[in-house]
Amino acid sequence: MKKLIYISVFLFSLLSTFSGLFACSCIYLHTSNQIIFGRNFDYYNPNSVIIYNPKNLLKSGVPFPGENIPRWTSRYSSITISLLGVGYANSGMNEKGLAIGHMGLSEAIYPEKDDRPVITETQWIQYMLDKCANTNEVVEEAKKIRISKAMASGEHYFVGDSEGNAAIIEFLNGQMVIHTNKDMSYMLLCNDTYEKSMKDIKNYAGLGGNKVVPERANEVDEVMAIGCNKISQFYKKDSKNVIQDAFDIQYAMRAPDSTKQYKEYGTQYSTIFDITNMKLYFRTKANQAIREIDFNSFKADCSVKAKLLDIQTTGTGNVNNLFVNYSIAENRKAIDRAVSMEPYKPSLEMLDFMQNYADSFGCEK
Repeated sequence: MKKLIYISVFLFSLLSTFSGLFACSCIYLHTSNQIIFGRNFDYYNPNSVIIYNPKNLLKSGVPFPGENIPRWTSRYSSITISLLGVGYANSGMNEKGLAIGHMGLSEAIYPEKDDRPVITETQWIQYMLDKCANTNEVVEEAKKIRISKAMASGEHYFVGDSEGNAAIIEFLNGQMVIHTNKDMSYMLLCNDTYEKSMKDIKNYAGLGGNKVVPERANEVDEVMAIGCNKISQFYKKDSKNVIQDAFDIQYAMRAPDSTKQYKEYGTQYSTIFDITNMKLYFRTKANQAIREIDFNSFKADCSVKAKLLDIQTTGTGNVNNLFVNYSIAENRKAIDRAVSMEPYKPSLEMLDFMQNYADSFGCEK
């Protein structure tokens, strides 16, 4: 029980600081020959780790006393980005071209306890990438599992796949709410419900209203208005470089470089999963050079439980060769980097649990 309480409090300390700020955004773009999924990470802490997760790993969820804890084998390899080390993810893409990202949502209320297996909100993405090949499978799998209501931080999820299908999954008043391509006017998301966001953007010029779309956002509705405007422009032209265009859209949607409360706040990094070509592109606030990771260069060997790369690496171009093999020590380094920037310092017991979690994974060749 102590570990559960520590995890919940630690995650809350990380994510509750988003109150009054916008915290992350996702976009999904597709042309006749390319599909990409992008995410901005807006926070005061620049630290995260990029993880290659091989398939055929037997995993189990974080233990919740008195709950049904899921056990599963990862069917698909994935590349994820995590603030909390191996086994958790705030975004990622698997070998089938399924991409998912989460964003904070203060209105989120998870379902009441029932017989379904329960998982944390930060494991939800990894679980789906491990098990699902496309957006439709995620929607169906989401009905079979439950995020614990004990988790303090509210999230909603943007999902996109290689087939051109996207979905937004939210948990409102204890019920799962799903938006798909059929009812999504614009394929982007920030920190309001999708329904509220689509209502708010109608106040802006070019989107149904008279309000001027600002050059730089300071509020969530402004992020969405800028994003919708830029995406509309993207589809009106013949893009010669979808990756660069996506980075330009993300740059326009970036967070303020600082706030009164958090001097170091900002869009700490932008990531683009090139679903068509199975690559990850990223750049950081500290290093605007675009770096590249080739998914197909990894060997899906589950005897090495993961490969890790500090997202703040100073490398340029292709950085596949900078990944290091997973070990408890390397996982702890990634966790310590993130914790060092947080006002709340978790106990040694909590840190030990987090660093050792991935060591419980079994390889099923």
